[in-house]
Amino acid sequence: MAIHEVTAEDVLQRCARCGSGNRFSLDTLEVGVARREDVDDSLVQLPPCPACRSTEFLIRAAESEPAHPAPGSFGHLHRLLVGHVHAELVQRARLHTVLKPKGGGARKVAVHPLSQEARERWFPQGLRIAVPADEQPRAPEESSR
Repeated sequence: MAIHEVTAEDVLQRCARCGSGNRFSLDTLEVGVARREDVDDSLVQLPPCPACRSTEFLIRAAESEPAHPAPGSFGHLHRLLVGHVHAELVQRARLHTVLKPKGGGARKVAVHPLSQEARERWFPQGLRIAVPADEQPRAPEESSR
């Protein structure tokens, strides 16, 4: 479920199951996943992988989550990109219907937008993460074994 790049229009995601790279338009994604009567506003469900039909979720960091223990690592950069995608979707009002404002008020969705300082420090070449050699995706035929 790793995100490797975010543009103004889409997200490049690497499927955890089969390793294929998939581009999804931001306009096809929304914040919020329903679980019984509640909608979890920290989740973004990605469309099924075109290659293996696996469905994955992005999970925004909790408000109380401590700083990442390994700044600059793939995990840290991925957390920043997930927060950015989530904030971008909220800004575009790409919300589950339960989260959309009705009348006078609605529950405010917490966001973790990427600051300009974080962009300059961690993503000077754009919102993308290089895949480390030890984290290269599996070939599709290896994932079905």
